[in-house]
Amino acid sequence: METLSFPKPPVLCRIDHQSLKSAAVAQIQAAILRGELKPGTRVTELGLAKQLGVGQATIREALIELEYQGYIQRGCPRKTFVTTLTRSDVDEIYLLRTCLETLAIDLLASRTGNKLEECEAAHRQMVAAGRSGNVASFIQADLDFHRALWRSNGNRNLVEILERLVPKIFAFGIMQRVERSPQNLLRSAQEHGRLLHSVEQGQLGAAKAMMEESMRRAQAEDVKDLEISEPGR
Repeated sequence: METLSFPKPPVLCRIDHQSLKSAAVAQIQAAILRGELKPGTRVTELGLAKQLGVGQATIREALIELEYQGYIQRGCPRKTFVTTLTRSDVDEIYLLRTCLETLAIDLLASRTGNKLEECEAAHRQMVAAGRSGNVASFIQADLDFHRALWRSNGNRNLVEILERLVPKIFAFGIMQRVERSPQNLLRSAQEHGRLLHSVEQGQLGAAKAMMEESMRRAQAEDVKDLEISEPGR
């Protein structure tokens, strides 16, 4: 009689699981967005580690990731807070951001063989989010667009400075639950598309003018949102 044989599964195979760091990031971010951790609230590695039942090293890594996303900011040594911004903070950030992002375009124009595929992908995400009216997804795609533009110019020091300044503006907007109509989102996506086209065509003057106008409009919107959410602040 013929003996049937069955293939044996490999002894070692991939284990699909969510890392502790990723789980911690997701839970802390959700708590921030639900308002359980409010802007300006101080957080500690030890306190969060106890609440989530993980080690302080895991929380440390999670907070670094959340700082990169803009949801966490560090003040004095060993003091970490949920991101909060004042009108003065917004004005100061945009003053520097406008100068640095136009500088990024200058540097990008001086390079050859620029690859802007990441910008194009982020722009497509902005359009999709705008059509669906998903404000949080649109804000994240907007940040991804600018990040891709910074990285494309090849100046790592400029990228590091912008990474410390800009993400908190976008994260704070998500935290404040800003309202934007699909029409406004799509108009912004179209403006980003024209900016990208100008950069790709080497139209430096037009690209810088568009960036400066985009910064003025974004600053005005952020100030308005801040005043609505924190009247009299």
